[in-house]
Amino acid sequence: MKQLLLLFCFGITNVQADVLTDPTKPSLNNSIFNSGNDSKTTTTMALTLTAIINNNQIKQAIINGISFAEGQQVQGYKVISIGKNHVELDGTNGKQTLFVNNNSIKKDTNNGF
Repeated sequence: MKQLLLLFCFGITNVQADVLTDPTKPSLNNSIFNSGNDSKTTTTMALTLTAIINNNQIKQAIINGISFAEGQQVQGYKVISIGKNHVELDGTNGKQTLFVNNNSIKKDTNNGF
């Protein structure tokens, strides 16, 4: 009976959990990065802002899995400013604002975020 119980317990432990991803982890695909000094043609894809890092000394925006600072270029847009929950870009097609999709992030109403 113990053997049957052990077999049953080990048989049902093969349950798969959801895979968690870190939005701040850089992507291996750096084809969209353009430092501004490189004249290579970059791949055009939708820009997605996944995270903003602000530690009062440096501001970084994670766009399409790659970290960008103010002044850097991404797909022909220059990162103009990085705010609490958005990034402002400026390029030949005009200005664009990207927002962090923070619907699933627990918020503290006291910090105004």
